[in-house]
Amino acid sequence: MAVNVSTALALVKARLNRLEGDTSLDAYLTARIKAAEQEIEGTGIATNETEEDLLDVVDLAVFHYQNRDKMTGMPEWLRMRLRNRWLRQGARANDP
Repeated sequence: MAVNVSTALALVKARLNRLEGDTSLDAYLTARIKAAEQEIEGTGIATNETEEDLLDVVDLAVFHYQNRDKMTGMPEWLRMRLRNRWLRQGARANDP
């Protein structure tokens, strides 16, 4: 796991307007964070300890948490951001 889980957890809680001291969902949110990172890596995007990677994982985890009971697709801004990351990474891999 390349993303710092404790930092990601604090950011997820902030995005969900949960108090940092409220630990009632920590295990569940941590599992969502790990699943989001695995989903991103499954598309071929390598995650590192950068702010961009951290925010991508946090945004995807929050999206999945907030839409867990809905049949809506991923928001266009998130889908495009992940797609552009994938394209940029592929371009860098092909550079001589």
